[in-house]
Amino acid sequence: MSKLSYKKLFKILIDIEMKNTELMEKAKVSKSTFYKIKNSENVTTDVLVRICDVLDCDISEIVERIEVNEERRESV
Repeated sequence: MSKLSYKKLFKILIDIEMKNTELMEKAKVSKSTFYKIKNSENVTTDVLVRICDVLDCDISEIVERIEVNEERRESV
């Protein structure tokens, strides 16, 4: 199983010294959508494109797919 990671996005924000609220304002991203990003949840590609427009980057520079190993626990 895999999920999306936005660690690259937050690294960029640190590197360019941009606050989360500034990105949200410039990219017109709601608090609830940004909360999803912070929690590695799915957001629309439209949101990702708007963020990329603000940061002048490609989607691959802000998000990556990572493998998640889930161990299933069976109750006895």
